[in-house]
Amino acid sequence: MILSRFVKFQLITFSILTVIALVAMGVVYMRLPALMGIGRYIVTVELPTSGGLYSSANVSYRGSTIGTVTDVTPTADGALATLRLDSSVQIPVSAHANVHSRSALGEQFVDFVPESLDGPFLEDGDVVPSNRTAVPQDIAPMIDTLNNSLTAIPQQNLSTLIDETHRAFEGSGGALQRLLNGSDRILDQAYVDADATTTLINDSAPFLNSQVVSSPAIRGWVQNLSSIVQQADANDQHLRSILETGPEAAKEATALFQQLRPTAPLVLANMTSLGQVAVTYNRSLEHLLVLFPAAISALKTINVPNQDTTSRAFLDFNLNLNAPPPCTTGFLPASERRDGSATDFPARTTDPLYCAVPQDSSVAVRGARNLPCMDTPGKRAPTVEICKSDQPYAPAGTNPWVGDPTPTMNNPAAPAADTGDPTGVPPQVGAASYNPRSGEYQGSDGRTYVQTDLRRTQTHNESSPIQAILTGGH
Repeated sequence: MILSRFVKFQLITFSILTVIALVAMGVVYMRLPALMGIGRYIVTVELPTSGGLYSSANVSYRGSTIGTVTDVTPTADGALATLRLDSSVQIPVSAHANVHSRSALGEQFVDFVPESLDGPFLEDGDVVPSNRTAVPQDIAPMIDTLNNSLTAIPQQNLSTLIDETHRAFEGSGGALQRLLNGSDRILDQAYVDADATTTLINDSAPFLNSQVVSSPAIRGWVQNLSSIVQQADANDQHLRSILETGPEAAKEATALFQQLRPTAPLVLANMTSLGQVAVTYNRSLEHLLVLFPAAISALKTINVPNQDTTSRAFLDFNLNLNAPPPCTTGFLPASERRDGSATDFPARTTDPLYCAVPQDSSVAVRGARNLPCMDTPGKRAPTVEICKSDQPYAPAGTNPWVGDPTPTMNNPAAPAADTGDPTGVPPQVGAASYNPRSGEYQGSDGRTYVQTDLRRTQTHNESSPIQAILTGGH
């Protein structure tokens, strides 16, 4: 059979169109390159449950279909979904893979939701962990629960239940819609605050445990409260009397406060100043309160000396003159001292008066100069001004003792007495300390003399000195 040239042209044209159609159908509709793995890469998704996902389900990213589900394999911890994705689409590793329903018929698909568009991106063989996946709520348990609930209702009462339910919700479609919308917003906010809610639930465990541990105390508190209520019921008349007389008592208290109003602010202001001083000297007050009971206890022991060898305190009387000498440095001279009379003279000085000798002096060691400064630890000064200043305490003198402590012997400050003796000649008559055992005494010239005939030798017939004094020598 000989074909004409026109027929040959037609056959060639139809063949080319057929090949183009087959290629287009295989590439576009049948997706043969994707089936052969060309331009695709495999990603595995770990799911807590299958969530109704099936093979050939679509995979979308930002609203566009980018692949399909090739296999869903159950595991001990859930399911593994194998996805074949388009290589031209870059999906961030941080993206979440969520399983959703496309329709009410149960058509499921996987939707990748990125947290950011920055890399790194998923590659062939990567695995999306289960903590970045989500599946829809399984409807089967809900249907089972609904079926069990309906089965529990007697058949003869089911129609009554339906009728009553219809009457209960008839005409409330708008309210139910608002309720559902509000519930949806609440659930959305709860999903946003899921982490905070989880943290609150986890942190509430110690609080709940404390309630369990303190349950006996709570029961005791409730019992005490019940006892108080019973006592209040038993004393109802007294409580009513208090409530009746309470307003009058409140008026009296108000009148009292009104009378105290002119002076109360001054008292409170002074108490504030006193409180500030107490705060400043808080450590000293604490020290005093700690030592005071022990000191009182020690002072009580002087009534019974050497009792059980406590060695706390002993009562002893001794006469000491000028040991140590009195402190005169830092005080007013005798001419400016007040004599205690009613006349306000001389004028009171504003200068602080204290023993102004060096702090290491043995004179008046417990004087004001050695008081510790509360605001400046380690510093001691007699006044607050010196404590708060940057300058250390400066003594006014060394409290020199002029001459012999006895004011009538060898005291340059004492007036000279006319003894009638030539200058430089010791007095003929004087008193001196005499040692009866050795016969020694010291003369007024400073020399030591011995005179043994001043001491009488006692015989066995003679009485003792004490006896002689008492009997007059008889």
